Amino acid sequence: MYSRGYHVFGKQALLTRCAGASKWAASSRRASHVPSLLGRLQLATAIQRGTKYLSNVPNYEEKYREKLLQRARERGVDTIAELKHKVKAQEEHSKPRESKIEKTEETHRPEPVEEVRRVMDRSSNASANNLPPNVKTLDQIVRLDKLHSKSAEEIGQIWTAFHASKDCISATIPAHTYRQLMAIARKNPLFVLPLPREQGIEFFFLQFAYHQVHFTSLLEYKTNTVNARPFLTLTHYTDLIDSKDLVLMRGDLEGESSKMLDVQNAQYLALQLQQFYVTGGAEKRALLEKFNQNPESFDHNELVEAAQKL
Repeated sequence: MYSRGYHVFGKQALLTRCAGASKWAASSRRASHVPSLLGRLQLATAIQRGTKYLSNVPNYEEKYREKLLQRARERGVDTIAELKHKVKAQEEHSKPRESKIEKTEETHRPEPVEEVRRVMDRSSNASANNLPPNVKTLDQIVRLDKLHSKSAEEIGQIWTAFHASKDCISATIPAHTYRQLMAIARKNPLFVLPLPREQGIEFFFLQFAYHQVHFTSLLEYKTNTVNARPFLTLTHYTDLIDSKDLVLMRGDLEGESSKMLDVQNAQYLALQLQQFYVTGGAEKRALLEKFNQNPESFDHNELVEAAQKL
């Protein structure tokens, strides 16, 4: 469905499928150090309010029964039912804080969204390498000094060729498109995307943090709540945004996420992000804004219908 050379973010942005294996991410970006989606910024309240509309998600409990049983044993219980009870107890424990937010929602946006916005504001283009310290910089991946003498088109070809043998996705994004993306993301840093599966649809949450976007599944969130791990991370390198009018993107499957996502899934999620944040038109933008600014009116059925309109 998605092949090498698929266009993303306009004609100059190529989303490429990578094959083979990329090993550096395992040592340089461990889940405990990545700005965890729903975790480090305590997004439980916002997500719970958004996911109340996702009740028709297919039953993945049976499909991932062994993984859930393993997670149950790790938490000191023997069955999935006991695991659910333990998770529910944790959610009940957090209710007083949620109620306080609910009472003020008419005059204040949800606190977690505001916290993500503050992080986004601190991650403007003021610094070309504005990434978490555990993430490799662009000059640690490629010979940055060699790129300065190349044109934007040549750099795009080099970036594509460099990732041709790696298990990831990559893209080159025009500077004006990336600035537009970031401007919208600062106001709407959270969203949920439907991913088609053989037996239905699975929903994935995304969160912008600095010049990265983290994705995790609804199943992962329901199992681990605020400690949910990211399965896919898109990293945007803005080193050349002024000199070459170009941003380089690399998308890595995190840890054991290959059991949940493959490269085509990653391509699809990246394409949907582009559609809802930049190129998809008024209908998709309205859903994005509704999820962040008026979650009570968010309808997952509208989301699924809109996602089908590429």
